[in-house]
Amino acid sequence: MAKLKCKLVSIYALRQEKSALMKRLQELSVIDIDTAASDDETAALPEGYFKTDTADRQNTYIRNAEVAESALKILNTLCPEKKGLAGLFSQKRLLSPEEFYPDRKRTEKALSLAFEVTESERKITELKAEAARLDMTREQMLPWAELDVPLSFSGTASTKAFIGTVSGVYDTEGLYAKIAECDPELALYTEVVNTGKDITYIFACCRNSDAARAEAVLRSLGFARPFQITSKLPRVKIASKEKRAEDCLKKVSEYTEKIKKIAENRREIEALADYCRNRAERYRAAGEICETGHTVLIKGYVAERDLPFLQKTLDKQFTVVIEAEDADENLAPVILKNNAFARPAETLVKMYSLPGPNDIDPTFVTGFFYYLFFGMMFSDAGYGLLMVIATTLVLKKFRLSASMRQNMRLFRYCGISTVLWGLVFGSFFGDSIAVISENFFGHRVALPALIDPMNGDAVTLLILSIALGFAEVIAGLCAKFVTCLKNGDKKGAFFDAGLWITCLVGIAVMAVGFVALPVLKTVGIAVTLVSVAGLILTQGRDKKNPVARIFSGIVSLYDVTGYVSDLLSFSRLMALGLTTSAMGAVFNMLSSMSGRSLGGIVMLVIIFPVGHAINFGLNVLGAYVHTLRLQYVELFSKFYEGGGREFKAFSFKSKYTDLDAENIKEEN
Repeated sequence: MAKLKCKLVSIYALRQEKSALMKRLQELSVIDIDTAASDDETAALPEGYFKTDTADRQNTYIRNAEVAESALKILNTLCPEKKGLAGLFSQKRLLSPEEFYPDRKRTEKALSLAFEVTESERKITELKAEAARLDMTREQMLPWAELDVPLSFSGTASTKAFIGTVSGVYDTEGLYAKIAECDPELALYTEVVNTGKDITYIFACCRNSDAARAEAVLRSLGFARPFQITSKLPRVKIASKEKRAEDCLKKVSEYTEKIKKIAENRREIEALADYCRNRAERYRAAGEICETGHTVLIKGYVAERDLPFLQKTLDKQFTVVIEAEDADENLAPVILKNNAFARPAETLVKMYSLPGPNDIDPTFVTGFFYYLFFGMMFSDAGYGLLMVIATTLVLKKFRLSASMRQNMRLFRYCGISTVLWGLVFGSFFGDSIAVISENFFGHRVALPALIDPMNGDAVTLLILSIALGFAEVIAGLCAKFVTCLKNGDKKGAFFDAGLWITCLVGIAVMAVGFVALPVLKTVGIAVTLVSVAGLILTQGRDKKNPVARIFSGIVSLYDVTGYVSDLLSFSRLMALGLTTSAMGAVFNMLSSMSGRSLGGIVMLVIIFPVGHAINFGLNVLGAYVHTLRLQYVELFSKFYEGGGREFKAFSFKSKYTDLDAENIKEEN
């Protein structure tokens, strides 16, 4: 509902306390050093101050964190940890300060284990590659296994030997016949060693005097020598390669077991990864601060509400002087503050863009309409009840990150809205109560509905959708009115927002008058005409020429088509609501069509949960996306610009662990 005011603070401290001070600021997580540093990039350093290059130490810790992460990735691949349902929510372990800030001995031990894992994995990769290479060469030599001479054998003093392959498949007689066709006079001894696909492995021998003729004949048959030429018998070489491959795989198993044994120390490696990541973050921030030979100067943004806490906490432990000044709204980062109802919707605002210096915080209005429209689109009390139960259990049973906790709360509110809208539409897992009671018990019992879009009330639902869309459009224009007043633009507030509000309200009142109460028709026409006249006279107020001013005012009335288009966009509320109901009804019909028979019960048990799980998955995604689209396009376009910079607290960047310590700032 509001943007917290930020102060630009300058913390002066003794240089000898720099390391401890940075550590404490990281624990407190209330100061944004990064944004202040980026604002001062082009500014000269205060006289006598300098910045220390901490890149080398930062990079050392980054490399160690990467080694730890690589080791954890290997451990999770070779021996994954069974986390169950908790693994879905990435719970961080709480560590005492002694565990969160390990001593050098523990750090070196964990780093040694991480290196051992990565080195073992490298050895495994090399050994598997070597085993694959040995298997490939063994496969190439297998056809020669029956050959009783080495593949490098080339003959004796009086003979010439040929070992290789020829194209085609031959037996010994066929090969002799083929050679005879090429050279009937050639005396060439041949032996078929093996055959393959369109290839024959042969051994041939002749007198030295016939070597040239024999080579010519064999070449005509597509003769080729083996890829592997060895001085040992093929069967011996094959056995050798098999033994070497087995040895490689044995070593792979040994290294794998070694890694699995190290997996018992997975927690130490996780703590190392977070410790190194946080130390690297601290050194990075330390490189942004100014210092002299005896003092340091830390500049950053702090929320005004946190300034007393920061002053009190640092005064207890350090010798510091803190100066605070009002931050430039155009430069200061944005911190949102909302009540418990609206706070979960901050996630939606951040996904679009944080409020700029001229914007108001849109979180409350965004959250209200998001919950409302999500429930209307999902529109089933059964599905909503599942959402409420699931998110409540997760919030109570698991220790979640701040962002995940906000998401769970967001979907819990959406679930509550879905339950309420489901009761309005009389939908509990579609029309399951009516269908099951009629088909299995012979008596139809239906959940009462105020609006039944599946049985004749679709037009009513469409009218309701447009009416709710009209309410959001008016809310957007009211937000524009407030934004203009906040920025001192009174004319913009009354002429650009106020007149359009009265004009659209007048049109709505007039429409109700035509349908229900005739007296409202006159009131609506009067309000609309006065508003239109006001728009014509004021929308061209920046023009000096009176004619141009009036013409611009008339042209501005064309914007009404945009508002009509916006209102038609809200028909998707009806469309998605009908989709959820229709799909639920189809699955209910399929699951109960066989009645009270044994087969019917089996179909009910199988089709009902599977069908509704499909319906739930598809339509919860549709409701999430389309509701978000209505906020970003139909609501934000009326008043919101965005462009604010997020407050980046100097804090822990942990993935696996959190610090469990007293005197650490609690969440406001």
